[in-house]
Amino acid sequence: MRADWFSLFWERAEKPLGKLSADDFLALLRPKCKQIVTREDLERHVRSGKKLRVKLGVDATGAEIHLGHAVPLMLLRLFQRRGDDAHFVIGDFTGKIGDPSGQTGKRREISNKEIAANIKSYTKQIAPILDLKKAHVHKNSKWLSKMPLAHFFEMIGAISFGEVAQREDFRERLKAGSPVSLREVNYASLMGIDSVELKSDIEVGAVDQLLNFMQARSVMEARGMHPEAVLVTPLIEGTAGDGRKMSKSFGNYIALSDTSENQFGLIMSIPDGLIKSYFVSYGDIYEKETTELEEFIQLQPLEAKKQLGMLVVALLHGETAAHRTREDFERKFSKKEYSAKDAIEIKINLPAPLFDALVRAMGDGESRSQIRRLIAERAVRRLGHGEEILEDATAIVRDGDIVKVGKLQLFRFLQK
Repeated sequence: MRADWFSLFWERAEKPLGKLSADDFLALLRPKCKQIVTREDLERHVRSGKKLRVKLGVDATGAEIHLGHAVPLMLLRLFQRRGDDAHFVIGDFTGKIGDPSGQTGKRREISNKEIAANIKSYTKQIAPILDLKKAHVHKNSKWLSKMPLAHFFEMIGAISFGEVAQREDFRERLKAGSPVSLREVNYASLMGIDSVELKSDIEVGAVDQLLNFMQARSVMEARGMHPEAVLVTPLIEGTAGDGRKMSKSFGNYIALSDTSENQFGLIMSIPDGLIKSYFVSYGDIYEKETTELEEFIQLQPLEAKKQLGMLVVALLHGETAAHRTREDFERKFSKKEYSAKDAIEIKINLPAPLFDALVRAMGDGESRSQIRRLIAERAVRRLGHGEEILEDATAIVRDGDIVKVGKLQLFRFLQK
């Protein structure tokens, strides 16, 4: 049984896929997809021998992109490495409306200033995954903001009200007395206009977009075009492993812009049950290999998690950073060898009670009740000659003390 999956995946990640057979390329795509609409169209495109136009759209509604957003990005990356045209659409126009998919209420409208800042941030964050020199990056305001009203009505004329009214998210909101705006009703049609404008052969995106994709296909068909094939990825579960999708709202995400240390540490914190889905999402794995990967994870979950952490770090920071980050993690948390440089420096008036010091160090990320819980659960230790458990919130923290909280957080307290 294979034991070094990181080396296999990283070797593949660096290789172009232009000479791969159609069957092998499809075998790389399928494990990453929850649904394909339609398989016949996808296979026809891949076997056609022509350069395909593959689209991924993301609304510019937040400044930070996380690993959940990167799942369809990894599909787009595969097509780009095959030599197809990757079209990354930033929804600066549709972002003003807000995707209604799965929403229980109307989204907050964001300003043009916020959107402009987010666009600048997006391109920087996706650069490690997508070759931006070869990719086509679009803002959909380029065509949507200039579209005459008569042309818009012509474009959406084939979309029936019944098709829109069947959406479960809209029905639930109306049932709960939460209004659905006409702008939201037309959101999916605008996605379809994006696809018409780009003449996309294939679109990739997460499963919560499926209804939007189906309506986009209808818009394309109404314009006399063959509707795009759609590759739908699963919603990857967040780091807490509580069944909720990875989301900034839930605080269970790994940001693409985070440090390699934090990314590796968060991967190490995920439940074992998520290792396979993460590997499949971010590694180049063939269908026939998934069973062997699962067996490896079951037999060596800790080693599998370390290799997964290396894969994520390598994708975003490079192979050297992946090896260095694993070595640092093992030194600190397996061998328990720490140094002052490993800790985040916190400047505070000292001496100070432990609770006050931790509130200063962790206040933005943890509530006061959570800090008390960590102390009560003996998860706070002072490092020095061994580890001194600090189970009293009034214990005194002095200048130069290094305090470990849980398994991953290290703070060095210095006199302000």
